[in-house]
Amino acid sequence: MTYSEIWHRIATSYDDGEARAIARILIEELFGLSYADIVCGATEQLSADDTLRLDTAVRRIEQGEPLQHVLGYADFCGNRFCVNGSVLIPRPETEWLVDEGAKLMDGCVASDETQHKAPHSPKRILDIGTGSGCIAISLKLRLGDAYVEAWDISEEALRTAQDNADALKAEVVFRKRDALKAEKEGCSEEECLQGGALVSSAPTGQAMDSINSNEGALVSSAPTEQAMDSINYSKANILAAPWDLIVSNPPYICNSERSAMDDNVLMHEPHTALFVPDDDPLRFYRAIARYALLTLNIGGSLLFECNTRYAEATGTMLRDMGFEEVTVSDDCFNLPRFVRGSSPSQPSPSGRAWLPKA
Repeated sequence: MTYSEIWHRIATSYDDGEARAIARILIEELFGLSYADIVCGATEQLSADDTLRLDTAVRRIEQGEPLQHVLGYADFCGNRFCVNGSVLIPRPETEWLVDEGAKLMDGCVASDETQHKAPHSPKRILDIGTGSGCIAISLKLRLGDAYVEAWDISEEALRTAQDNADALKAEVVFRKRDALKAEKEGCSEEECLQGGALVSSAPTGQAMDSINSNEGALVSSAPTEQAMDSINYSKANILAAPWDLIVSNPPYICNSERSAMDDNVLMHEPHTALFVPDDDPLRFYRAIARYALLTLNIGGSLLFECNTRYAEATGTMLRDMGFEEVTVSDDCFNLPRFVRGSSPSQPSPSGRAWLPKA
């Protein structure tokens, strides 16, 4: 089977330029062949088994399956993440959230309200709607000693994220949480310490005793003693400390936009992670922002990826809610995609949820 035959088969579902690119990447990834090898006819020299393997992969792409699903992984922030039908395929533009989040945490100075925490305590980061875990894991790998937690409503997605964290040796805590109910549900002491958590790279020994995880927790890849020294997994830290950064790429595509989307997205990526009602496109942003007002450290940051139609509206909503330093930033295609806000410099009248109760 020649390279020309391969890309022409793929071109039944894609334009010629994209079909050529997909064919090249597929062959390079499956067989380790260079582009020079490909154009010189290396695919015609494949064994019968490899030719069958290639034909099967091309047939899956012809039927609309995304290249990343055929390969089983997608690249993001310089690492490979397992992807499947339970999670969205990481997009290159989303790397902005990691870059901006890491920049904010690197330059973050603890406010007076965080002085009750242990000296040199790590920054605390929450990723809401984590999917494959690509944002949370990338932030953890970038920032080292930060405490990173990630939520998703899908157990299948959380297991995929945990697999990715284990493969990349990233210490991230995964929890099953509904973003729309975060403000009301929060995280009770019993849930945080005894259940409802999918824990990746959890501590062991004495530190494990302090968390008191029960049999329902999924635990793997315990950190080193040095890591345990830098990350205080104590009950007080988990329950009482505020977040320094909340980041989210929630569902934001309106149902009315389905007709403009590619079939390979509609047929192979989870709709619960994609769509929102036409009459309430900001429903996830509103719920997450309300939770952030209660749980962000003073001076902490909220980062969103948005539908380009509603990025400005999201920014306006944050300003109206009292967030400060609200900015809207373009993605790599010069479209308004990202919104950042800082928590109010003064606590809300209702107080902050993380403050110890009298």
